[in-house]
Amino acid sequence: MCPLRLFTLLACLLVASAGYPGMQEIEWKSAGSGIREADLYSIAVCPADSRIAYAGSYNAVYMTSDSGERWNEVLSFRGTDNSLNTIAVDPLNEHIVYAGTARGLYRSSDRGLHWERIFRGMGEKESMVFTVYINPDNSENVYIGTVAGIYFTEDSGRKWESGQNLPSYSIVTSIIGDPYDLRVLYAGSVRGIYKSTDSGAGWARIYKSDFDDSNLHLFIMNEDESPDDSDITGIRYSFKIRKIISVPGDRGTLFAATSDGLLVTRDSGLTWKITGSAGLTSHNVRDIAMNPGDTEYVYAATDRGIFGYSVKADMWEKLYKGLPSSDIRSLYITADTQNGPPVIWALTRMGVYKSSPSPGAAGYQTAGLEHYVPEAGNVLRMFDYEPSIEEIKEAAIEYAEVSPEKIRKWRKAAANRAWLPDLSMKYGRARDWQSSSYFYSTKDEKYKDDDITRGKDSDWYISLSWNLGDLIWDDAQTSIDNRSKLMVQLRDDILNEVMRLYFERRRLQIDMVLSPSNNSKDIIERVLRIQELTAGIDALTGSFLSRRLAQ
Repeated sequence: MCPLRLFTLLACLLVASAGYPGMQEIEWKSAGSGIREADLYSIAVCPADSRIAYAGSYNAVYMTSDSGERWNEVLSFRGTDNSLNTIAVDPLNEHIVYAGTARGLYRSSDRGLHWERIFRGMGEKESMVFTVYINPDNSENVYIGTVAGIYFTEDSGRKWESGQNLPSYSIVTSIIGDPYDLRVLYAGSVRGIYKSTDSGAGWARIYKSDFDDSNLHLFIMNEDESPDDSDITGIRYSFKIRKIISVPGDRGTLFAATSDGLLVTRDSGLTWKITGSAGLTSHNVRDIAMNPGDTEYVYAATDRGIFGYSVKADMWEKLYKGLPSSDIRSLYITADTQNGPPVIWALTRMGVYKSSPSPGAAGYQTAGLEHYVPEAGNVLRMFDYEPSIEEIKEAAIEYAEVSPEKIRKWRKAAANRAWLPDLSMKYGRARDWQSSSYFYSTKDEKYKDDDITRGKDSDWYISLSWNLGDLIWDDAQTSIDNRSKLMVQLRDDILNEVMRLYFERRRLQIDMVLSPSNNSKDIIERVLRIQELTAGIDALTGSFLSRRLAQ
């Protein structure tokens, strides 16, 4: 390996392992005691008191008043035709909380003890509430995003108005206000991003999103039908635009979580672009959050873990080390202590978790990369006995039988087939039997005679035919095209996963070398994690890594 490539590789590994300046190494702790179910999707923390938080599944809303030490169920939809979509807390009144559901908007004025429905749309489209935004200067002014568009109230829900110029089935997933001008709002929907400059009365699209109208059946239900978990799962992950956030102190800059990555605008929505993806192993960004005290970083929830995005470096860092599930549904960021580090609340497929800074993380923050460069060669040579990432990728492709050569063989076989004729062969056998008799009599003579004839026949028929059109285009090619698309998608998924496992394992190995621990529990957890990552790679490569290590 050339010195430049060696330096670059180590730089990437160390940046991802140690964190960008301002980001700390994170430990995760379970914070879901009292929650009856692990599959959670929505979370909101009280801005005035970060000890108070609400988390929701499809079936219920849970509340904690002690930073997640203990949760209590405060709203349940079990056994009903309703389900929860989102939660929001009033920024000016810690006692008021909202729950957006499939059957309208609910509000509690006593931290979830009692609830009332304050919005019920005309039918399924208007009733299904996906997002709630509360004006931070006037909490009587509330906006909701529904399947049918945007509705808003200026008197705490007594009267509602609808936003204009939004198409049918807008399916609004996120609403956010401009911190510099609260008359300006932005909304994300399946059809794109919209902007209002008149407090939500009128809307104009500023970013177009591809949306397949054939998927509308996911959002259309009869009045007597209630959405089950599979319906809502399909709806939730069919969105392309999932969340929009504005950047405090940086007017005109917004980020949007999408199924294709992180979208950014720096001119109030006139132009948009996807951010860099270095270090990001999944572009399926489900939720994003930002620490108001440190706007240089955006935190993202994906189906493959939590990542932090450095705005300056245009790079990503993995932050999910220690989480039992990489399936992250929602994030919320707050600070538990004055001038303390940000606390990330993460809803995963296996419950609620909170972040805490790892001991010794500050040492990483002040250490420059130059401190490690002199020993770069020594560190990397420690792993020369292990297979390279290219060998691992080849093993994964071979084990899954998704090699590009397989597609080429399919096409070659289909092309050769056109030269082969269609063979038709028939064979038949027949037997015949015929008899006749005649009889006559005279006075002097009598005579009788039988005439019997027997025979058998055998017939053979062979034909060869060619379809000259197949020499130009064979219908089998269409089938191959469809299969090849599926194979390419499968191969990409396998390679992305095996690369994620490989480099997470290598980062952990380097971390153990450069930052050894004297804590037995920490050492055991690191070793077990390496074994877990090795097993994951083995599962995708037919135990290739373990066999090579044994050699």
